[in-house]
Amino acid sequence: MDIILTAKGHTGQIDLYSNRIDIKRKGFMAFALHGFDGTKTIFLKSISGIQFKEAGALTAGYIQFIFQGSKESSKGLFDATKDENTVMFQSKDQADFEKIRDYIFENI
Repeated sequence: MDIILTAKGHTGQIDLYSNRIDIKRKGFMAFALHGFDGTKTIFLKSISGIQFKEAGALTAGYIQFIFQGSKESSKGLFDATKDENTVMFQSKDQADFEKIRDYIFENI
């Protein structure tokens, strides 16, 4: 299956396929917050919601995937940094994450 979209944040990368997303942890910040976490796969049909915070001039944005059995962080940006279902991004990368969010909303 081919990748439809890829979005690279500073705590990971999301590869979007027609039926799933893969969250990969690459780079120093991802390692610092998540260690040696491998690739996490979430099937689109299991996603029940998405939390999306836009990046600001001084703050990171994030996308968090919610599905049955997931432990969603509800304490904002600080908890999102440690959540395995969340990828944080800077404003320069936000458009790619918006495209992934919009694709998922249109296809679930």
